[in-house]
Amino acid sequence: MKWMALWHWPVSYTLAVEKISRLGHFKKQTHRAVLVMKVLAREFRGFLATLVIAFGSSVTLFYYFYPRQLLPANHEMTVAQAAYYTLLMIFFESPLQYVEDWRLSPLFFILPIVGLFIIAEGVVHFGNLLFQHKRHSKEWQRMIAETMENHIVVCGLGNVGVRVVQHLRRFDEDVVVIEHNPDARFVAEVAGYDVPVLFGDVRDHAILEQAGLKKAKALIAVTDNDLANLEAALTAREVKADIRVVIRMFDQKLAKKVEKSLGIEGAYSSSARSASVFAQAAINGNIIDSFEFGGTIINAIQIEVESGMPLVGQTVDFLRKNFEVTVLCQERVDGEVDWNPAPECSFSIGDKLLAMTDRHGLARMERMLVKN
Repeated sequence: MKWMALWHWPVSYTLAVEKISRLGHFKKQTHRAVLVMKVLAREFRGFLATLVIAFGSSVTLFYYFYPRQLLPANHEMTVAQAAYYTLLMIFFESPLQYVEDWRLSPLFFILPIVGLFIIAEGVVHFGNLLFQHKRHSKEWQRMIAETMENHIVVCGLGNVGVRVVQHLRRFDEDVVVIEHNPDARFVAEVAGYDVPVLFGDVRDHAILEQAGLKKAKALIAVTDNDLANLEAALTAREVKADIRVVIRMFDQKLAKKVEKSLGIEGAYSSSARSASVFAQAAINGNIIDSFEFGGTIINAIQIEVESGMPLVGQTVDFLRKNFEVTVLCQERVDGEVDWNPAPECSFSIGDKLLAMTDRHGLARMERMLVKN
């Protein structure tokens, strides 16, 4: 039975991966459809409002004032019938006899014109929108951006910017990007994430408004120009005083001063942030991230439990008590992931652990990772 379970495990895992992939594709398609519907609703709102008012008014007038004796049959006029007759007249049919009534006679002339307007304006405008959508034109990107709400505006689409966008989309956040160079290398890649890209200067008040800054919840400025990032942040605060602002600055000291004096939520130097990761990774290859907290370097490490390690059979609480290593996540060999595993959870061969410790943590538990 155990052999059969091991035989079926790869198949089950493959099916699970395929299911997750299909779910991700479905979510992507749904997100794309919602964006398109928002654009259509926005672009046709005036047209639809005019149509609804004209249709509703015509139905009301026919229902209350058209002579019953002139009706085709039964001398009755229901709301449904009035709506049906109105639709026919819009599309150049004449189901009702003309009457000399100042409340009704204009409808016999106006409704066919409304129908002609629907065909001319609606079809042509809709076709143009579909054409813009297929080509992912600048106009379409702008229209998509203007429909966004509670989204995040990312300024700059360089090496840092594209990774910021990738992380935000993994969290299912809506994103609008502003990039000054139409030929930037990551523009096509970001388009695949259903993220609109607007081209212009991030310091320009107009381009920030086109990105829907008034309805955005945050702005992240990560261009390679410190001054541009700072100006974009200040302009964002002018447009929306309570917006969350995060900026990239090359000078770490200046970043800290800007963060403190201007009340910006985060001002970071990417070189300073990555320096500790490079240094710690050179010391130990298990480190996947590193940051400073309270003057102490904290490392996120990945540990794979292998045969012959003293770690096999030990528990989460054992690592915490003896080596001051906190296990955040345990991925078992069967693919089950346990976030914040219980203290009594033990480690088996093939398990993968995500743990946090200081810079001495790995040295303290080095003997637990050596295979006998």
